[in-house]
Amino acid sequence: MTPSTAPESSTPDTGSPLVIELWTDLGCPWCYIGKHRLEQAVTTAAAAQAQVVLRSFELDQDMASTPVPVPEVFVVKHGGTAEQARRMEAQMAELARAEGLPYSVDRPAANTFDVHRVLHLARAHGVATRMFSTLQRGYFAGELDPFDDDVLVQVAADAGVPAQETRALLSGDSYAQAVRDERAAGQALGITGVPFAVFNGTHAVAGATHVQGHTTAIAQAWGASE
Repeated sequence: MTPSTAPESSTPDTGSPLVIELWTDLGCPWCYIGKHRLEQAVTTAAAAQAQVVLRSFELDQDMASTPVPVPEVFVVKHGGTAEQARRMEAQMAELARAEGLPYSVDRPAANTFDVHRVLHLARAHGVATRMFSTLQRGYFAGELDPFDDDVLVQVAADAGVPAQETRALLSGDSYAQAVRDERAAGQALGITGVPFAVFNGTHAVAGATHVQGHTTAIAQAWGASE
């Protein structure tokens, strides 16, 4: 797998499907921006046959399940003060809003393992991207608490996952190993952070790169499949 660095080229109409695997984590603000840019690139490249598959990559497996304000998490992990953390969050908010994305600095943070498990359940129903996109946007807008089981059940249900299935999952350990395995698969590819996109298994883009970077990778991946 090679990184995408060549100049942008037009996307060929090969008639072949394009699979884009995006390793992501709900709590990651760069994943929020990066997913949006990738979606823009798919539209820009007129990649109607592109299929985005969201892959689990829990960034902080040791984070507590009890939600706390984002600045508190930053101070514990990186040091500094809560005010410094809020300033950094304000900078992220500016970047997100420049992309047309809502962003609230007043949101909770907690372990995202259950979110990833529900993502796998939603994938089994063919609605993973829809479910995750609603949850992600609502979370960063400060409108949804993804660490509340009732919220997860409702968002999943709105996407098409039967509520009883999500509740059964949350009361057990379904998809737990699948989440761990997917993270391990990402690490085997050399992934240490997210977002990380892999195009048809041949080209990779790390981080929340600009739209052109994703568009280039789309063209290169399609070229490699010819």
